[in-house]
Amino acid sequence: MNGTWYHLSILHALWLLPVFCALFAYAAWKRHQALKAFTGTALLEKLTATYSSNKRLLKHILFLLAILFLILAMARPAWNPVPQTVRREGRDVIFLLDVSRSMLADDLKPNRLERAKLAIDDCLEVLEGDRVALAVFAGNTVVRCPLTQDYGFFRMMLADVSTDTVSRGGTLIGDALRKVARDVFDQQERQYKDIVLITDGEDHESFPLEAAKTIGEAGIRLIAVGLGDETGTPIVITDESGRRDVLKYKGEIVRSRLDSDTLRAMVNATPGGRYLPVATGNIELDKVYQNLIATAAKRELESQTLERFEEKFQVFLVLCLICLALESLISDRKSLRKLAVLLLGICSLTEAAQASKLLKSGNQALSAGKYEEALDKYQQAALEEPESPYLHYNQGLAYFHLEDYAKAIEFFQQAADKAKEITPPDTELAARAKLAIGNSFFKECKRQQDSDLKKAVEACEKSIVNYQDALRLNPKLTVAKANMKQAQLALKKLMNDLKELLKEQQQQQQQAKEQEEKLEKLAQQQQQAAEQSAKADKDGDQTAQTQQKLLEEQQQISKETRKLAEERPEQQDPVRQKMDEASEQQKQAEEALEEQQFKEASEKQKEAAKLLKEAREQMQQEQQAQQEQQQQQQGEPEQKPEEDASEKQEQQAQETPEDSAEQEEKEQEAFNLSEDASDILDEERKNQRQRRLQRPAETRPVDKDW
Repeated sequence: MNGTWYHLSILHALWLLPVFCALFAYAAWKRHQALKAFTGTALLEKLTATYSSNKRLLKHILFLLAILFLILAMARPAWNPVPQTVRREGRDVIFLLDVSRSMLADDLKPNRLERAKLAIDDCLEVLEGDRVALAVFAGNTVVRCPLTQDYGFFRMMLADVSTDTVSRGGTLIGDALRKVARDVFDQQERQYKDIVLITDGEDHESFPLEAAKTIGEAGIRLIAVGLGDETGTPIVITDESGRRDVLKYKGEIVRSRLDSDTLRAMVNATPGGRYLPVATGNIELDKVYQNLIATAAKRELESQTLERFEEKFQVFLVLCLICLALESLISDRKSLRKLAVLLLGICSLTEAAQASKLLKSGNQALSAGKYEEALDKYQQAALEEPESPYLHYNQGLAYFHLEDYAKAIEFFQQAADKAKEITPPDTELAARAKLAIGNSFFKECKRQQDSDLKKAVEACEKSIVNYQDALRLNPKLTVAKANMKQAQLALKKLMNDLKELLKEQQQQQQQAKEQEEKLEKLAQQQQQAAEQSAKADKDGDQTAQTQQKLLEEQQQISKETRKLAEERPEQQDPVRQKMDEASEQQKQAEEALEEQQFKEASEKQKEAAKLLKEAREQMQQEQQAQQEQQQQQQGEPEQKPEEDASEKQEQQAQETPEDSAEQEEKEQEAFNLSEDASDILDEERKNQRQRRLQRPAETRPVDKDW
């Protein structure tokens, strides 16, 4: 009879049986010696007359048998093999990528080629066991990866693809289709094959329509993805010194245009072919795969028959319980204690099973999006298994989906700590927990970036630190590296926003300071005008010349006051209200001067000067309150960016920079794992100084491929 033990190492516990035998023998000898010393030899036989050594021996034997059966049950014996057949089905998919110079056009950011590579990488995430291959083409075709299910190797080959991968320039779509159909696909099956062609459709007389008809006759489906602008986009190239320029031929700017008509005719020549005119929109290959490839008929790629043995631990567990029950019935002495130990063990197993059941129910609720219900299950399970790192991790996931990132970070950190403490340490779980902490901080950064830049920067920096911790625990965790790149670029944008905010605040402060100085000057001029009017009234100077001089000076002061008030357009502004009241007093002063009532004019002018001083004091109070608020929002001075803005031109990765080639170079430098935000800025300043010192080189000639 064939069988197996699923936990064979548990059988090492059988060494406990001789240990128990020795302990029983030693206990019997000690008990006999103690009775003999207490009663003497004469009374010993009378006192032990009712004692049965055979029954005690039988009790020991039953107890040892119970231990034996319990150990055998824990080793999980299994027999009665049951055959199970495992089948793997899928399709053969070839990604045929255009790497000609026309794919460098930047109507898709950063360019058509890089967006196509990102789309292919996203598609790999949703593959369902299909075999994939990668081929690139320009003037000739190179197979970068044969048909394989090793998606990691496929990604590595995809990452190295560039316009230099193919030695010859041009765009020969027809030759590329014929080569992959001949050299990559096997020739036995006439179906279950797809070619995903990603190109701008600018073919150079390679007869692509005839090639599409040929692969269609072979049962191969063509899915074409057209990239670029049909109106034409200049091709941007970068020389060795980093200078960017548009590609020209005979003095004319070369423009790359999407040839939709050719691509549409090609897919119509294949069975079930589809053309997707992406143009300058989003490339969603993952949805293309799910809608067109994953739902199509699949062939059997691999099948394997496995034997699974039925577990029979229940038999030995029942025998263990029978032995303990019999041992208890033979004598009441000490049997209740042993039975209590057995019951406690059973209760422990029951509690563990209950915790496992609650954890499973919580996972199902979490997958269904019922996060509150999942949390409730996890909290019940935590009462049974409070030290489980997996339970803490799942609780963190539930809080993450509920957008309670502080709670999520707390549970993820507990999961990471406890995963390192268990034996052996689960570094993979610890790395995933650190990745989740980084994601939580990054979400918090996005939440705070519109309200509190300081908190956003702090959260972004913490996310980068946790991504680095995750990579140290598991260097193969590529998603942590990708997320860290996004966090580093987001940090650069936040610091740039902080610099712009400070610059705007400085401009506002400077403007307020200038207005304050003008108000002070106007108040002084108004006071002097009041004194001159009072002097003229005292001297009795009623001449037309004096009247005209005083009136012109007052009119000039009134004009400056109105102009300054118009710079503060808010009618409810207290400073503006004071200035409007001063303007009204100035108007009345002008009317009094026209009638040569110098005393009344002097009083109005003094009242206007007083109101202007009050407006200045109100402006000073507002400026002081604004400065205090800015200090609270921005934090310590050392977190402010440097004043030299010309040395720190960082751009966000998701935006469209004017100089995309230099931006890509900056981003690659910012992706080093050991760099923090200060390292990124220092490296960027150094690179910009070097580029200003270098003399621009001439544009490197390229092959004609338009």
